[in-house]
Amino acid sequence: MAEAAFDTLPIAREILRELETASAEPTVYLVRGRSGTGKSTLLAAIRAQLRAAGVPARDTVSGHARPAHTAPRPTPARTGASAPNRLPLPGRPAPRLPVPNRQPPPARRPGSPAVVGAARPQQVAQREAALVIDNAHTLGDAELLALCRAIDAGQRTVVIAAQPRPHDQRLRRLADTVARRGRVVELRALGAAEIVPFARELGMVVPRSVAKHIHQLTAGNRGGVVAALTAASSARLDAGIATVDAAVTEWARSLLGAVEPDLLETLAVATTGTGLDSSELVEVLGVPVGAADALIDRARASALVTDADLLLDPAIAPLRTLLGDRRFVAVQRRLLSARLDAGLLRDHTALLLAESGVRDARLAEFLCHAAEKAGAEAVRYYRAAVAAGADPDGIALPWAEAALRAGDGETALRLAEPVLARLGGADPGALDPADAAPDLATAVRICATVLVRRGRTARAAQLYGWLGPHRAGADWATGAAVQYLAGDAAGAATMSASARQWPPTEANAHARRIVEALARTVTPRPDPTGRGRMALLEDGEAGTAAAVSGLIGVAHAAAATERLLPCAATTIATLLCLSIGEPRRAIDALRRSEADGNAGPQPAVLAAWAAMLGGDERTAADRVAAFDHAVLAPRDRLLAHGVTIGLARRSGDHTALTLAWEAAVPLFDEVDADLLTLLPIGELWLAGIRLRDERRIAPLVAAGYGVLRRLGEPPAWANAFHWYGVQAALAQERPDDLLPHAGQLRAAAEAGDRHAAVLAQAGRTWVLVLRGEVAAPEVEAAVAQLAALGLTWDAARLASEAALAASDPAAATALLKLARTVRSDARPADPAPRPRAGTPAANPVAGADPAAVLSEREREVAELVLLGLTYREIGARLYISAKTVEHHVARIRRRIGAQSRSELLSMLRAMGHGSLLV
Repeated sequence: MAEAAFDTLPIAREILRELETASAEPTVYLVRGRSGTGKSTLLAAIRAQLRAAGVPARDTVSGHARPAHTAPRPTPARTGASAPNRLPLPGRPAPRLPVPNRQPPPARRPGSPAVVGAARPQQVAQREAALVIDNAHTLGDAELLALCRAIDAGQRTVVIAAQPRPHDQRLRRLADTVARRGRVVELRALGAAEIVPFARELGMVVPRSVAKHIHQLTAGNRGGVVAALTAASSARLDAGIATVDAAVTEWARSLLGAVEPDLLETLAVATTGTGLDSSELVEVLGVPVGAADALIDRARASALVTDADLLLDPAIAPLRTLLGDRRFVAVQRRLLSARLDAGLLRDHTALLLAESGVRDARLAEFLCHAAEKAGAEAVRYYRAAVAAGADPDGIALPWAEAALRAGDGETALRLAEPVLARLGGADPGALDPADAAPDLATAVRICATVLVRRGRTARAAQLYGWLGPHRAGADWATGAAVQYLAGDAAGAATMSASARQWPPTEANAHARRIVEALARTVTPRPDPTGRGRMALLEDGEAGTAAAVSGLIGVAHAAAATERLLPCAATTIATLLCLSIGEPRRAIDALRRSEADGNAGPQPAVLAAWAAMLGGDERTAADRVAAFDHAVLAPRDRLLAHGVTIGLARRSGDHTALTLAWEAAVPLFDEVDADLLTLLPIGELWLAGIRLRDERRIAPLVAAGYGVLRRLGEPPAWANAFHWYGVQAALAQERPDDLLPHAGQLRAAAEAGDRHAAVLAQAGRTWVLVLRGEVAAPEVEAAVAQLAALGLTWDAARLASEAALAASDPAAATALLKLARTVRSDARPADPAPRPRAGTPAANPVAGADPAAVLSEREREVAELVLLGLTYREIGARLYISAKTVEHHVARIRRRIGAQSRSELLSMLRAMGHGSLLV
């Protein structure tokens, strides 16, 4: 039979091996296990084993029959059976048993089948019939006494199966008797790792994920596992879990249908997982102590209660149906009172009681206190508290904060906005300002945090402007930070005016340090020495450096803080580092944050940005491939789309760029421009120009200008955006559009900002290159400076544009080599071994190192082919004939396995060629 699978029961195999051969020494076993652990199946196998060894087996003790209330189990046909399988009614004497036929079995003719149960003559002379007794826990006193005497006599093999009932003194005496003569073995449930092997024994195959789910539903009970495996093996692959759930629920319902009514209420107590205690059952169920002990034994011996005294989840709904809601909740309410009175109510027990429908003021209060320390489960606790009768308005703010911490901004906003309407719109004389202001500030902070994460920073700033410094209280720093991000420097200054009224406590220290760092990046300190604007800009650079250090320090210190802020210090620090041309420092800040345990989707997006702007596009692409846009907040989604489009633009893959653009466009109407969205807006701006769809991004670009103008064009944030503006003007070939951006960069450079000076010089050099005025030393200097800022793609592109425009072929070749060097130096070393060039395994893939496939000359030809030059023009550049160029191209096609010109171009781009020319 399929169910007789004993590879996961080593003790079963041991018993069967011992009984395989007839032995002169009797064997005694007591097999204990809860219902559904395979006791009856094992005993059936033992009976078969004894028959094969020629040993007769009986399932009753001599002179005593089985109780009538125990359902008889079918046993194999036997000759010389001592009694029919009929059981007397409780309280009545056992019927007189017929005298068994003790005549020897008839001789078997050669070739005839063996008589079932016939004993070998020498065995009959030595041993009496074996006793194989199932469900010994249902035997009466006289039967158990007779069984103990038969074991003590030592004349026969005895195998007994029973449920573990430690409070039953009769079964304890039986176990002691067996322990003197043989062994007491325990059948345990299957472990999670044993379900797959068990399924193989049954001739079934299930995935490990399904096996794990089955173990969670059944706690490894073999009966439940067999039901689940049977359902899983017959279900469609896409419906496996649902089918398993239904099968296990049906299995639990069938078991509950056979449970005695007095046990159902005990199982209702087990739904809370509080542990079964006899003194508590006496109080909850109103039964005597002895009856409570018996109920506990029976519940623990059932297939539906785990080792932790917890009813299996699939059994809860059927149990509630059998008991009825009224009776079920009444048991739960009595249990709550008993636990509260004894001071033993646990948090999880209270949660389950409330979720089961118990309403009680003490329970609601208990859950509210438990939610404060419940961590990630706090939202569930607050919801249960309301279900138990708590006032939802009274716990709206802590509930909203818990939802916000769990990433559920929708719930947080739904809970916090009514508080704003109730407190903010009330008659000032009806509320005590001292009582209302803290709740109002908390509600504003929660709403502002949700709005900033959604990219609606302007609305969040308006909220703080409405709140004002007099009602913001200790939250002044959070409000000022939001207003700086939105470009409202005046509002931030007004909010910061009350800073000295509030002590720098640990609760608001992080927000205070963030707003101080932001202030350094947008407003240079006053110049008491009268040194003029140069001094202000130098102070501004020093302030930006101090701001970066401060933000990174806050990010590290805030790892253990409980207070939620609209924007994390790590996010501001990373984007600020990228804006001032320090991608390596941004990567270091993210690594430190990751070491502090700040993992999640947002750091992954920022890491992709840092890798892309640092020139490591391979790592950036790997990060992008792992993005799940569905779990990202709108602002983070804009960052994700920005880096995806940036990589597509740099790779020259027009199809990928178009798809990425179409995915990003719907988001343009959902977010505002602020300091933290300037970089993605810049990337999207260039992509829109490339795809001739600039009008879709134009409102966000204009809004970005507005943020910078309101803040006074702070170089720390404005330089990178104006560099995007320079690139946009160059891409559109509109010199007039370039002037405003170049002017801002030049003004900042003249005032001493080194980052702006590099960008201004590079922009000037680029304009000259487009005019055909290529000065190789100036180009090389600009390329080196851009690469030092992390703008390796821009640096390589400038060099390649200069190579294309250079009239001197030697200079063009040198500049082309410079472009390639800048790109290769930015890429990290690939640890994987590369196949030799020319072999079939050497066909390149995206991101492959061109040096591993093509020669130096072939790489030069490949770059110029991707520029769209003819063979004659390439030959003129490289001082070779057009025929030689043709031979080089043919050799390149053979080496990389390209079958057509279009395939050649796409494969060269996949290898990294030409991406610096797009």
